[in-house]
Amino acid sequence: ATCTVTYTWKVDLDDPVFSDCPTAAIDLGCNPVPPTCSDALAVVTANDLCDGAITPTCAAGYVVTDGCLRSQSFTLTAEDLCGNDATCTVTYTWKVDLDDPVFSGCPAKSIDLGCNPTPPTCADALALVTANDACDGAITPTCAAGAVVTDGCLRTQSFTLTAEDLCGN
Repeated sequence: ATCTVTYTWKVDLDDPVFSDCPTAAIDLGCNPVPPTCSDALAVVTANDLCDGAITPTCAAGYVVTDGCLRSQSFTLTAEDLCGNDATCTVTYTWKVDLDDPVFSGCPAKSIDLGCNPTPPTCADALALVTANDACDGAITPTCAAGAVVTDGCLRTQSFTLTAEDLCGN
């Protein structure tokens, strides 16, 4: 009588390989929905020479705050059936800025220029004020000159100064 005993095994010494693992942080811009593991997993694919496509696991790091700036890293790990593994780190950055810029020096009332002055300009109005934003620092406002309004010998003109930060506030 004979008995045949057959063994099979796999020789897999190679780690899985990630495709599209970002080499730089992904900037999400201003005030986004914070990223999740699902977002990080959607960026990459992982494959193994012996096992084919692999779905990585994800470990979310803490959100790091630096003033208005935020960053968060996600460590993705792909492990094949033989225990070989590879990692990919996906890092996101973004800004949280919900506050409007603030003007300093904006006159509380009309400025009397006296008799027969040179009419004011946007440059004159801009020279009176400064604008700052908690996240972006100094901001150069824009100016829109209103029409000159005549009432007998009196003239009035308003200038609207607008300060907008990099997040659109």
